[in-house]
Amino acid sequence: MRVAGGHAIPSPFRAIGGRCAMPFSSASHLGVLIVGAGPSGLTLGIELLRRGVDCRVIDKLCAPVTTSRSFTVHARTLELLELAGVVEEFQDRGLRGEWMDYHFTGAEEKVRLDFTGLDSHYPYYRIISQRDTEEILRRHFTGLGGVIGWHTELVSATVHHDGEVTATVRDTVTGAMETVWPDWLIGCDGVHSTVAASLGAEVSRAEYADTVMRMMDVPLQGCPVEVGGVDYRIALDHMLLTTALPGGLWRVLISEKNEGRNVDTSVEVFRQVLDAHFAGVIEVGEPEWTSVFRTRRRITSRYRNGRILVCGDAGHERSPAGGQGKNTSMQDAFNLGWKLAAVVKGDAAETLLDTYEAERRPIAEQVIAGTHELHSVLMNHGIPIADRLAIARAPGFTERAVARISGIAYRYDSAAGTATSPHRPLDGPAAGDRAPDVEISPHLRLHQLLQHPGYTLLVLHREPPAAADISKLITRTRQLFRTRIEPVVITPPGHHAPAPDGALTADSRRVHTLYGTPGGDALCLIRPDGYISRRCRLSEQDALLASFSSDLGLI
Repeated sequence: MRVAGGHAIPSPFRAIGGRCAMPFSSASHLGVLIVGAGPSGLTLGIELLRRGVDCRVIDKLCAPVTTSRSFTVHARTLELLELAGVVEEFQDRGLRGEWMDYHFTGAEEKVRLDFTGLDSHYPYYRIISQRDTEEILRRHFTGLGGVIGWHTELVSATVHHDGEVTATVRDTVTGAMETVWPDWLIGCDGVHSTVAASLGAEVSRAEYADTVMRMMDVPLQGCPVEVGGVDYRIALDHMLLTTALPGGLWRVLISEKNEGRNVDTSVEVFRQVLDAHFAGVIEVGEPEWTSVFRTRRRITSRYRNGRILVCGDAGHERSPAGGQGKNTSMQDAFNLGWKLAAVVKGDAAETLLDTYEAERRPIAEQVIAGTHELHSVLMNHGIPIADRLAIARAPGFTERAVARISGIAYRYDSAAGTATSPHRPLDGPAAGDRAPDVEISPHLRLHQLLQHPGYTLLVLHREPPAAADISKLITRTRQLFRTRIEPVVITPPGHHAPAPDGALTADSRRVHTLYGTPGGDALCLIRPDGYISRRCRLSEQDALLASFSSDLGLI
């Protein structure tokens, strides 16, 4: 609910028969309107609501999807879900996946992507259907007070010269139309985004010509593929993927060349490919779901036009190799969520939103390039197996693939560019890097300290004489920035000298070794999405606080 002139303006949605419908009785005003109730839209809604920003989600579907579709949630997404307080259900309901195996026809060796060595509390990925992903996120979103307007389609959107946004929406059941004026309009409406069309952006596209993918979720008996990973069988003219899903079903996906429109999805066709690779030992049951799709590479030239923005697949598309699409989209939402909330609440200037495109569009380009490399191994049908095996055998391929697929590899170079300092930078994690998790005590990790809506100022305290200076810094930070920054002081084991009130004592020196400096006390400012804003010595505290104010447009 938006407040104008001291009066509450009602939401344009009301609940009817357990569903949300629009009254269409009058023109409506609202704060943040999110188009699309998929993973990116729900994630964005959660990030806004848990920061006290009201929002509404609409979707042209009449009800949530019931099919499985995407099935991987990777390590970096799990880390971000932990920060949002949502990760436990993904842990409970998903299968643990630790590897992706590439088998090449005619070659005895396999190439394994091993995720167990990731520097993360989640050295694996979770195998969980998109249906369940959306159900978990939807329950958290509505539990925070969020409202979803089903069977409500965005027809058009316009940004006026004064910055005002006008949107026309349609009830897909009754056909009724309404004009609404959202303060912010966010397109999480997928690859055929209506919101993206309103950006005035150019779109670069590259098709994976004549390649089609057909898949099914099905019971399999006697499947020799080990549970706990994804198995790829790569032949000259096709690729077969099999993986166990929660609940006893298996995902079977076949990628192959197909120039026509008609694609056979009968069980017999799937059985023939399975028999060719597994010598007929697998008994195929009745599929729960079958689907056919094609894929392409696509990215928009801009993510924002004033108060209209796109998030997730509305802005980019890539090969499904490695299962990064849903993860990249949700990570877009985590980046945008805290920034939009800060702007709406008046805690930051609107210029902060410029960093959303500056940070996330280069990541989308890297994901597109990385998935294309994987695609060239897995689904470059017709190219000799020896050539594709050579790519997978090349030094660094598996390590690079795991880092990219997991999301751990990506950093915000543009954020690093703003962190200028006349002092010599500290060794170790730097501005723009994901903040690595580290154990502080047997029952406490760093990422657990980041589970609040604002920035975290990590103070690595070593030297007893600095305690008074740190206490003054904490007082000053709270006076200047209130809840925008949460200070956390950590002392090393065996620290018996006076320390600032509330200081935590680490069980080992690992956190000080990673984030501190041997020559004294150090500071690390960590953003709400778990990326490093600044690292510096305690003596540089004035520059750190000034740069924080500058980044948020407060000075």
